Amino acid sequence: MRPIPTLLLFCALLSACSGSSGDWRADAIASAEAKMRGLINDPAATFSHVDLTGDSATGQTCGIVISKVGIFTKQARFIVYIDGAGPYVEPGLGSSMSQADFDWAWKNDCVNEGYKG
Repeated sequence: MRPIPTLLLFCALLSACSGSSGDWRADAIASAEAKMRGLINDPAATFSHVDLTGDSATGQTCGIVISKVGIFTKQARFIVYIDGAGPYVEPGLGSSMSQADFDWAWKNDCVNEGYKG
């Protein structure tokens, strides 16, 4: 009878640890979306294909931001680094980064780090 309570305790601890590891990811994504809304000055901006790559110290949130600009709706890829660098968005929605530099960062920091989008 002793192994069953030990197994139940182990499962409970594993579940608790899994839940807390998901929290930092959700918080990082919410923070990245808030930073992007501020960067493009659009509190109504929406997001798609958002993914967090890397870890809680050196990871990044990558995805697509969709914003209304005048009568047009524009979308662009974005990167927000957990360590505080950025946020960066493709030229056309307010980035100071060139398209070539953004493409390099996207490939190396999003795609090569496991971005599924």
